[in-house]
Order: sequence, then C-alpha cells, then structure tokens
Amino acid sequence: MKKFSESLEFFDAMLSGKMSEKEIESALIKLAQEKEDPMDVAALAEVMLKNARLIEYHGECLDVVGSGGDDSNSFNISTAASIVSSLFVKVSKHGNRAVSSLSGAADILEALGVKIEQEKDKIVENLDNKNFAFLFAPFWHPKLKPIMPIRRKIAKRTIFNLIGPLCNPIKPAYKMIGVFSKDYLPLYFEAIEILDFQNVLLVSSDMDEVSLSDVTLCYQKKGMFTKRFEFDPRGFGIYATKDKLKGFDAKTNAKILKEVFLGEHEILADAIAINCAFAFSLSGIEDNLKDGFLLARESIKNKKAYEKLMEIAND
Repeated sequence: MKKFSESLEFFDAMLSGKMSEKEIESALIKLAQEKEDPMDVAALAEVMLKNARLIEYHGECLDVVGSGGDDSNSFNISTAASIVSSLFVKVSKHGNRAVSSLSGAADILEALGVKIEQEKDKIVENLDNKNFAFLFAPFWHPKLKPIMPIRRKIAKRTIFNLIGPLCNPIKPAYKMIGVFSKDYLPLYFEAIEILDFQNVLLVSSDMDEVSLSDVTLCYQKKGMFTKRFEFDPRGFGIYATKDKLKGFDAKTNAKILKEVFLGEHEILADAIAINCAFAFSLSGIEDNLKDGFLLARESIKNKKAYEKLMEIAND
C-alpha cells in the first residue's frame, strides 16, 4: 500500500523540475486512467500549498469553484454564483483559464474587465472593500507554469482538475466544490478528510455544479460532522434540460452574464441562484435552500448582482 510520504515525494519531484515533460505527461495520463486515489489527491494538494504564494487574510472567505473536466462546456455558473454570493459574504475566487472547456473563470472575468493578476495587498483591499477577489491560479502557484502546457496538450481532465479547488492560497474557511463525476465524490471526500478541511460542500451532477437537469449528489463536512444528501431541481420547479446551460467563448459568456444580471435568461438565473443557495447554506448566510434560492433570485432581479459585477470590474 502506497504511503502518504511516497505520494508527497512523487508530486514534489513533479513540481520541482526533477521530472521531464514526457514523464509528467505519462504520469498524469496514467493517474487518470487508473483513477487517482485519495492519498494522491491530498498529497498533491499539500505540495501545491507548500509551494504557493500564500495570502494571510484576517476574515473568513468563501470559494465557489468547479473542478472542470466534466465535458459539459456549460456556462460559467460557479463564477456567476461567486459574484452574487459576494453581496453577502467575502468571496476569494480561485480559478484558471480554460483547459478542457471553452471559458474558464479567468477567461470570463478578464472579458468582463477584471484584472486577473493582482498582488497580495490588492487582493486584501478588494476583499475588504468589495467582498470579492479573484486569485489567478498560475500567479499564486508559480510551479504550475511548466505543467500548464502539458495539461493543454493532454486536453482532458487530470488530477490537477481535482487539486485546483483544494489549493486556494488564501485558505478560505468555506469551500463549495463542484466535482466532475459523482463516482469521484467518495474519493474526493476522503482526500478532504486527510487534509482536515473543516467546512466543505462537494456537489456533483451531470456537470461540476448543482444542476437543473440532474439530481445533484452532495457530500458535506462541517467540523466533525459529515452528511450525504441529494438535491432534485424538480422539487423547486426549476428543472431545465442541460442544453439550456450551454457555455460559449469567454467574450460571449461575459455578454450573457451581463444580460442575466439585467433580467434576461431566466433559466441561467435559476442555475446561478440555486448554486448560490448551497453556498449561502455552507457559509451560514441562509440555512434554508429555498430561502437562499429566493434571496439570490431577488438579488439578480433588483439589479444588485449587476451593480456588484460593475464594482468588481471597475478596478
């Protein structure tokens, strides 16, 4: 049985230049084919954080993030939900450019006018004054730089899709993480426990979000307490087919997001709001999912979400 120390040593070698590009590519493909184990996920996350440019922040933050790699090419729902959530809680959104989709968090935010690379003092200032900061993963994880071309070459999900949501350099108190496959939830949850994260909600459906077109399976950890539950959008009367949540390139998605926050695209607004509801429940804003959903929908309807978007983009 592989020891945790062996996994740490392996991934430390991968990130420290001791492995060739070909060796890294082969290792990532092999890990994905064999299905990564919890020890590998936890070990790589620990190595990533050890080598990251960490940010000390005095307040509690939330991150709403998807793993990517679900092959759904859906709209940037978690990014949109992060913006709405920042009306009520500080959000330190950790993300990257697209690797296996058309538009990643960094891509759409950049298209909206957000500066995606900012130093620590600006991140802290934005959290204090705007309740929102974006942390561009390669900027805070410089040892990722040689890995990115390899990931793009592979063009499919790798263990780094699982790792990204665990490596936010501000170490947010609350982590809502969308996982690309329900089959990976037990593995991922075990990795969460190895890392001893305290307030985490994992969600997975037919995409790496809470879905309108599928039952979402959820694993939650709150301190010592854990629970597993399901969410069916039909119970809220918000079922929609998956094609209604289709994403496009970053420029188009940015235009659509502005339109959503100005009252158009009701189905996308529902998708964003239900993800907000789960984020609100996790972070203690509103425990009741229905009330959280309505709170998010009202924040879109009354244009508060649009005003927040303009505030974030005006930097």
